[in-house]
Amino acid sequence: MNTLKSKIIAVIVAVVIAGAAYAAGAGQLFVPERAAAAPVLYNQDTVTSVYDAASPAVVEIDMTQAASGFFNRSAQGLGSGFIIDTDGHILTNNHVVDGATSVKVTLGNGQTVDARVVGTDAIDDLAIISVDAKAVAGITPLTLGDSSTVRPGQMAIAIGNPYGLDRTVTVGVISGLNRSVGGATGMIQTDAAINPGNSGGPLLDANGMVIGINTAIETSPTGAVGIGFAVPSNIAGKALPALTAGKQVSRPWIGISGTTVTDTLAQTLGLSVSQGVYVLSVTSGSPAERAGLKGGNPDASGAPAAGGDVITAVDGQAVATVPDISSYVNTKSVGDTVTLTVLREGKQIDVPVTLGTWPANLTSGGLPRLNPPSQPPTAPGFPGPDWRHFRQPAPTQ
Repeated sequence: MNTLKSKIIAVIVAVVIAGAAYAAGAGQLFVPERAAAAPVLYNQDTVTSVYDAASPAVVEIDMTQAASGFFNRSAQGLGSGFIIDTDGHILTNNHVVDGATSVKVTLGNGQTVDARVVGTDAIDDLAIISVDAKAVAGITPLTLGDSSTVRPGQMAIAIGNPYGLDRTVTVGVISGLNRSVGGATGMIQTDAAINPGNSGGPLLDANGMVIGINTAIETSPTGAVGIGFAVPSNIAGKALPALTAGKQVSRPWIGISGTTVTDTLAQTLGLSVSQGVYVLSVTSGSPAERAGLKGGNPDASGAPAAGGDVITAVDGQAVATVPDISSYVNTKSVGDTVTLTVLREGKQIDVPVTLGTWPANLTSGGLPRLNPPSQPPTAPGFPGPDWRHFRQPAPTQ
């Protein structure tokens, strides 16, 4: 009897498992409203220690834009930032203070003080604002770590002011590296919760070092999907001297626009490679032109024309997209020389290019900037909390 009963139970279990598998495969018979998230395991003492040490340096930033639009109302925004020295300099995102006519900072002790914008960089979405040094006396500044040592899977701790909830901490892991988001490249991806108002706050490692500046979260129509992004600390570190001096950030530049080589493109243009960056055009007077790179010069319809170089590697590192090239070049400095491995007329050649300075009138290749998570505005036309996908023109480097 027990044997028969066991067999019946086994059959029922098998049917249930098979039915669940069929539902998962078909996708039309049964779709759960929301799967329960697996608990994230982390060392509680580590998180509390990092939070206790870092949170006093995290600030809330409130900005006001000039009145505009049909109703002639001022727009307001909310973001985060963190103190980086004893002189009162605060690092945040450019979009948090972009167009601001007034900026106020609320410190960890609840004190609100006036701030001024010192330097901005729209391309990497970074900005430095400053407050009176006396206001930050006794607060230990945060230290930028080495983001080149960051690896997927390691702990990530985000501190900020989501929805105005001051110094909120969330924990996750580094999900990916060198992501391209809108016009930005080399971004750190994390699943640590990043919500409106977190923009400009620090992303920290288990040692309390800043490894990124939180700047964007991807959402779907049904809500956040746990994909947040941060500007790597090494990119911010290179920009700090110029930003704190109120000068333009000097970044390396090659001077090309290109597109990813696909099977269709390779077949259409008769290319002998299936991976690389096809050079669509070369900017006049650019380092690329001086090095002799050749573009295919798209026609009026935008369709690529034959004759362009295909870049397959930079300093021996294989590349498949323009962001791949940008991510590598951004680790260099103006005046450095990189070697491009190029396929030209069926032959592979090496082309040395001495990096120039990114022109002041050139944005990130015309790419739409991400619309990162600052607090929802109070006036129409102000950037919303999420970045969205766009049809992108040919990126440049």
